[in-house]
Amino acid sequence: MRLLIFIGIVYLCYRILKSRLFPGASIGNKVFRHNVRNIDDVMVKDPYCGVYFPIRDGVPLKVDGKDLYFCSNECRDKFIALQRKK
Repeated sequence: MRLLIFIGIVYLCYRILKSRLFPGASIGNKVFRHNVRNIDDVMVKDPYCGVYFPIRDGVPLKVDGKDLYFCSNECRDKFIALQRKK
């Protein structure tokens, strides 16, 4: 019985030391941090051609205080030309 209590105390000490020395070592923390870092992978729709793409790959343009993202410089330029005709 004493041996089981001793093993339990050693295991708890091990877990406490591990969590203090290596705070990001558990699997749950890695998954959570990974998801937070990839928040910029949000898919957006190009307002000119309608293609969906990751926002991080987009070409930004500010129109009337709104941020628009385009799949390419060509689509952005065509959108600007279309807006000037109106």
